[in-house]
Amino acid sequence: MGLAGLVALNVFLVGAALRSTNAGGVEPIPMSSPGASTASSGDSMSPASTPSVSPSAIATATATVSATPAVPLQIMLEALDDQRAWRVTAGSCAAGGAALATTSDGGKTWADAKAPMRSIVRVRPVDGTSAFVVGAGPRCVAELMSTTNAGGAWGATSTVGSAWFRDPKDPSVVQAPGSATSKPCGKSDVLDLAVVSSATARVLCADGLVRSTTDTASSWADSGEVPGAVALAVLSASPAQTYVARLDAPDCAGIEVQRVDQSGATSCVETELPNDPGQIALSLVKGGGWLAIGETTMRSTDDLATWTVS
Repeated sequence: MGLAGLVALNVFLVGAALRSTNAGGVEPIPMSSPGASTASSGDSMSPASTPSVSPSAIATATATVSATPAVPLQIMLEALDDQRAWRVTAGSCAAGGAALATTSDGGKTWADAKAPMRSIVRVRPVDGTSAFVVGAGPRCVAELMSTTNAGGAWGATSTVGSAWFRDPKDPSVVQAPGSATSKPCGKSDVLDLAVVSSATARVLCADGLVRSTTDTASSWADSGEVPGAVALAVLSASPAQTYVARLDAPDCAGIEVQRVDQSGATSCVETELPNDPGQIALSLVKGGGWLAIGETTMRSTDDLATWTVS
């Protein structure tokens, strides 16, 4: 009876996750998530002026960016609030290497979790201990697995067809809930996916184009373009606001955080860039956000105006 109760609880929690949204879920709930439209909204975050940087620093950052191609995210970061977040290393079907970790102290310390697959293309946390991931094994066939104990154990309690995800086999393909697949960026790779609802999602293409669907991927429309954008995020409380992290901003020696429907930067994070591509991820929470930059985690608690290392 005790085992049956645990199984029932796990099914309930996963069902709740699949009825909610994030940059990793299927329907919206009040937590951070990548993805949103470019229309403005009344409760927007306050933009801040970009800190000044020296010409030499700008030249160094530009040189680094030009040598770093845009690739699908190899690191994913999903924050629940200013203290709790889940972090994923994507890995690959062929080589494995997927990794998971959680934090409950603003990124000061991370607890490793068991990765249930060789490759992970999406994580959708419900809270600090419950989440589901979409990924694949050596045959690169997508699966959905869930946990209720922070990755200590995983089970298949729902079908992968109930979730949005980037295809682990083909980085240009997005799977929508149901059986629909599409290539929203054409032949280009999808760098990042943002889920707004069961029917609505947004993607960041390799050329910086942001595209949106409101009909479960039956059609896609342009929502904006930011050259050099490498990661996508949205605050679920303001789903009309899409933010990106970009690398080639002319006045920012590092990573610029920008709202897609605004020409000016929200903030500039002056930092050394990772050598490998795909190592930058952005997640938004009420009052701020999180940035993963390689092995470094940074947070903002003043509406994205300034950033500090956790």
